Amino acid sequence: DSRITFTRGSTATFFDSTGTLQTAAINAARLDTNPATLAPLGLLIEEQRTNSIRNNTMQGAVAGTPGTVPTNWNGDLGVLQGLSMSIPSIAAVSGIQTINYRANGTTTSSGAAVLQFENSNQIAATSGQVWTGTCYLALVAGSFANINSFSLTLREFDSGGAFLRQTLQSITSITSTLSRATVTATLGASTAFVSLGLRPDYPNSAAIDITLRIGLPQLEQGAFATSVIPTTTTALTRSADVASMTGTNFSSWYSQGPGTMFAQATFLAVPPSATFPALFSINDNSTNNFASLSSNASANHRFSVVSGGVSQADANAGGSITPNVFSKWCMAYATNDVAASANGGAVVTDTSVTLPVGVNQAQIGAITTVNRWSGHIARLSYYPRRLPDSTLQALTS
Repeated sequence: DSRITFTRGSTATFFDSTGTLQTAAINAARLDTNPATLAPLGLLIEEQRTNSIRNNTMQGAVAGTPGTVPTNWNGDLGVLQGLSMSIPSIAAVSGIQTINYRANGTTTSSGAAVLQFENSNQIAATSGQVWTGTCYLALVAGSFANINSFSLTLREFDSGGAFLRQTLQSITSITSTLSRATVTATLGASTAFVSLGLRPDYPNSAAIDITLRIGLPQLEQGAFATSVIPTTTTALTRSADVASMTGTNFSSWYSQGPGTMFAQATFLAVPPSATFPALFSINDNSTNNFASLSSNASANHRFSVVSGGVSQADANAGGSITPNVFSKWCMAYATNDVAASANGGAVVTDTSVTLPVGVNQAQIGAITTVNRWSGHIARLSYYPRRLPDSTLQALTS
């Protein structure tokens, strides 16, 4: 809607209606699509994140036998424990830059071959942080026959670059279609650096022939994966998405008084990064006066009203949010009369409420600059009246 002011201080990626990865310009909204089903997902709103892998677009890679791995990657090519490693080809698939990586031969010992997407002493990290790694994968040729296990591995190193431990996410099903694998870890004691890689484990005297397509690996600090941030030579940050309606774009439709707010949206993961991420809020450009549909640390459907810096209503609207599954929730409010429902559930009420004053803007995905949402928003509605409880249930069913 032209009345929405949308800003983001960087480019960002999304999938178009054909399932092809595209790049949105600075300050351009992203209307995203599920690349597997081509179902429209709505507006993609995300918090700020950094991809710490300096080169996930295969810069410097050379196809051949054995070929050359991308710049800054750490992986053996040639012969390793009886297996010949090579890069048959490099290509863009559905907008995703990829390389094909082949291992074939008969193993001369049991072991593992780790392909790291960054050096062991490059990505600084601290004990207790939560990091998430992702990578697009597809099976191009051959099979997983005689491979004991195959994992995406988030590896931890001490200040001298010595290996400490790893978190393995087993990958049990890879098809010919690119799909994104994910691993998340809370870092242990003494961790100073992290890296992301792929790890096949194999027995001795095993005949192996497999070619994998690998695309756009990403390693970011956070408890869940966000949209791909392409890099070529250095780590890059995607700024937060900010959407708001102010001035007459807001006052032309907003009524100071009773109202009803409705949202249909998804959240990328549970638990959220922010304590109370706000999906849809009306406020006075502060957290002193607002009404919002939001979540909490337990990912419940929440509704909140604050007036004069004092919480007036803050409760679970019913049920928990399932990551990447659309939910509907609705809050109706009037003085001493607030009610909410989520996904057709029982209406939750609060009968001692003072409404916020001085409200002058609507925000999508935040309250001012905090409480940021990360997910897809398919629909938002505002009604300049307090709808009946039965209508709240009907709207969210």
